[in-house]
Amino acid sequence: MTDTIAEPITPNPPPGPADAPANADEPLSYGSYLEVADLLRLQRPRTDAHDEKLFIITHQAIELWFSCALDELELIRTAIDREMFGQARWSLRRLTRVTGLWLGHLDVLTTMTPAGFNEFRGALGESSGFQSVQFRELEMASGLRDRRYLNLPGATDEERERLRRRFQEPNVADAFTRALERRGLTPEKLFAPGQPDEELRDTAEDLLEYDALFHQWRYQHWMLVVRALGTRPGSGGSAGAAFLRSTLDKWFYPDLHEARSQVHAAPAEETSEVEGDGNVVYGCPMGYGSDLST
Repeated sequence: MTDTIAEPITPNPPPGPADAPANADEPLSYGSYLEVADLLRLQRPRTDAHDEKLFIITHQAIELWFSCALDELELIRTAIDREMFGQARWSLRRLTRVTGLWLGHLDVLTTMTPAGFNEFRGALGESSGFQSVQFRELEMASGLRDRRYLNLPGATDEERERLRRRFQEPNVADAFTRALERRGLTPEKLFAPGQPDEELRDTAEDLLEYDALFHQWRYQHWMLVVRALGTRPGSGGSAGAAFLRSTLDKWFYPDLHEARSQVHAAPAEETSEVEGDGNVVYGCPMGYGSDLST
């Protein structure tokens, strides 16, 4: 018998969606599979400013990664509910890497100077990152609900319906709280020395890592806007940097942060107070989210 090399046999592809393109019968290529031609037509700068295309692509790419993150959050919630903590942790690791990519995109955007931004800022009209529906969905799906965003300015009826659904359905924080309750645990007991439930504690650690990265996103976004706008109002009449600064005390899993920091605090830290202001020194890791101005 003679060995031969041939093209691998592949099964017939599954039927495509009802809205498949008209050329669906043509052989797939890299470009047609990824819809590259359509993708590159989605960048439509309103001005001749060089930096506007960078601004558009950065935000479009982040929105795509937001969509991916929402898929992972749904999987994580389901996995925790089903006690599939291996799957939950695997998806959490992916989620933290996706969140890190958002930071990378913002890092590229910092190469845009305030003068470069001002060349096209007027063309943004009433649009603002504050209106990102997927970002609000991410907050709700992760564990932070805020009823004010149910009527997000600029959102369509379909988008408002998505926000209502996210607001009403259980989120990842709810799923983890239920997992603790099923095992008769509180956050404090979970992080107590000698706690044998390692898979649940390790999952909590992964949740906190994601929360910390999301907080870095908030901080870096704030600093980017400060650099570009200073204290001026943001796009679409938003408060700009002042509003973003007000979000830096938002956390998805504050009970886990608090329990973990108290368990690992030195005895003197748990009882001592900051001289002169009466604030207990422990809290979220490294003081993130603390408002020391009050």
